[in-house]
Amino acid sequence: MHRPGRVTWTARDMLRLGDGLRGVRGNGRPPERESPEPMRRRVVEMADRILERCRGEGPANCEARCPLRVDAHLYVQLARTGRFREALQTIREKLPFPGILGYVCPHPCELHCKRLELDRAIRIRDIKRFLADSEPGEPEHILTCAPNRPQHAAVVGAGPSGLLAAHDLRRAGLKVTLIDREQQIGGCLTTRIPEWRLPTAVRRRDLSIIDALGIEVRTGVRLGHDLSLAELRTNHDVVLLMLGFAGGQNLLRSGAGVVEATVRDTIWADPVTCETGVEGLFAGGDAVSGPTSVIDAMALGRRAAESARRFLDGEELSYPGPATSPPPLLWELGIDESERRRRERTPVLLEPAPAPMTEKEVRGEGERCLDCSCDRCVRDCEFLASHCSSPRDLARRVAGGIDDHLETVYSCNVCSLCATLCPVDLNTGELMLAARREAVRRGLAPLAEHRQIRRELRAGVSNTFSLASAAPGRRHARRLFFTGCELPATSPGHTRLLYEHLLRQDPRIGVLMFCCGVPAEILGLEAEGARAREQITRATQDLGVEELIVACPQCQETLREHFPELRLSSVWEVLAESWDPTQRYDELRLAVHDPCRSRHDPEVHAAIRTLVRTCGAEVIETDYSHERTRCCGSGGKVETVDPELFARIAARASGESELPMVTYCVGCRTALREAGRETIHVLDLLMASDPVDRAREPEAGVFTRLVNRLRSKWAIRRMAPPTPE
Repeated sequence: MHRPGRVTWTARDMLRLGDGLRGVRGNGRPPERESPEPMRRRVVEMADRILERCRGEGPANCEARCPLRVDAHLYVQLARTGRFREALQTIREKLPFPGILGYVCPHPCELHCKRLELDRAIRIRDIKRFLADSEPGEPEHILTCAPNRPQHAAVVGAGPSGLLAAHDLRRAGLKVTLIDREQQIGGCLTTRIPEWRLPTAVRRRDLSIIDALGIEVRTGVRLGHDLSLAELRTNHDVVLLMLGFAGGQNLLRSGAGVVEATVRDTIWADPVTCETGVEGLFAGGDAVSGPTSVIDAMALGRRAAESARRFLDGEELSYPGPATSPPPLLWELGIDESERRRRERTPVLLEPAPAPMTEKEVRGEGERCLDCSCDRCVRDCEFLASHCSSPRDLARRVAGGIDDHLETVYSCNVCSLCATLCPVDLNTGELMLAARREAVRRGLAPLAEHRQIRRELRAGVSNTFSLASAAPGRRHARRLFFTGCELPATSPGHTRLLYEHLLRQDPRIGVLMFCCGVPAEILGLEAEGARAREQITRATQDLGVEELIVACPQCQETLREHFPELRLSSVWEVLAESWDPTQRYDELRLAVHDPCRSRHDPEVHAAIRTLVRTCGAEVIETDYSHERTRCCGSGGKVETVDPELFARIAARASGESELPMVTYCVGCRTALREAGRETIHVLDLLMASDPVDRAREPEAGVFTRLVNRLRSKWAIRRMAPPTPE
């Protein structure tokens, strides 16, 4: 006699186990050899979509549309986390005058902010102003310069163009003399923009970098009166005419005859290199471009300085410099130009500056940022970082043929994190799955490393190791508890106890212990996955099933896709409403790891946290949880083809917290344990007598997993109808 629910092994049971093992031995039938052409076309189409829409490591729109290429995305993200000093230094890497531009920049970056499609752009310029205004003490200018060079440059005009040109040339190691006809430097920043728009203190604070860099400043010197252009050219190796519009006209009217005029009565200079028709003489500013914005004038000054440096170094001047033409946008906004400008009006300098932002507002704006930098997928995905420089690189290789890239194709986690991070929803994992299907149809896959996975897959759908049953004492079931493969294979006791609990809540609920087919689909074995789902279809139809209660996040995702006619519920949501813990762990602190397959199931996330708190444990959130969760590495079967990559992926996930972790996916628990992190399944917390000890238990081996499935199956089949409470 045995206790209810406890498995007593008989000779017949052992014979069944032997038959089952013989049924899953070997490689099985050869892969179906259908024509690979349709799948090849599908792979190429998906690769082309990535090549068309992905910009690789290109800048976000805000950076791409900044004339000075300031990484606005980065400093907004730094400001969001309160790292204000780092954010300000990020700005100063490209822009030495953050305070000035924080007040007078027309912010073209905001007109192309992706957030503008939803409501309004991130207040990038105002964040810049906050950072500059909140800097304590003396400004921390970036004063590092290249080794001193013998050449001497003269910059005529100390407006926005001339200031940035002088700054860049000095940091390149040249001796620089800055000349202006006014008594103080700044040009229009000093003479035309009123105090209530650009405070004098802000301007002086930023312009103090000119003295700090050791640039010689000569004010009150008029070109053509106090100093001739010929004298400048004689005494300096290069001369940069960075004049305002009026200054350029005065020079042309002086009859110097050295520079040429355009039909617009401006100084002619090459639009790419800023080179005039005179060797060693460059021109920029409003005298060349006509009246323009402060930031555009600065960009022209930077371009002229770069050309002057190239001239002195004997380099080619006709180059695609950083300010000659903007890079292509990562994505076009889905609103027209008029609507864009309506939502984000370009500021007018004759209006008072807006009220300064508070620290709370800056952090709030940072939270609104969509973080659409186009290297996020590579930064957050270990697979992409290891196998390519960008999704474009990967797509290009796969489109060219998969024969030499099978290991790469089978190293992806297929966790969809890339699609979550991508502003245009590009999913590299889908491309990898399509490539795997092509490999199978061509007979290139599955790989030898996948042999054991296929054996377990066949076991999961075999009559020996599977079960479809109504509740004890019943013939039909409108609801079924779908256990999946992993839970019965690793925790037969928890499987039985969980089903017993569900039966007490609903005595009519049946059980379905089947593989959902996702391991086959991950390997590219469409036919095997379809056969697994056919068995589920027959079982649910025979039993009259309308709803499945699912324990495994991966199973739930797969069933949701292939069985839209069935209602799906998470067992964790059911437990969160009904579980009455027998033990409490008030001193236990657990970091929650959300499986990647539950990425878009906020109800499941909430239920798990409710269950943990119900047991008295404290929930600790990591930086990568909920929809931003990182894959543990087990879902894509990466460990079979690239164990080192799997180890890095698992280590990254396990390193998100120093605390023990709790998860609700058996695969995640296994991977995190292998990475050295004490990890429990949420059922260990609910049902184990000591969940901490459970976290240290070794994982079940292959043979043990098969035995556990049989134990789970026979324990459930021997259950008696629940006793009414």
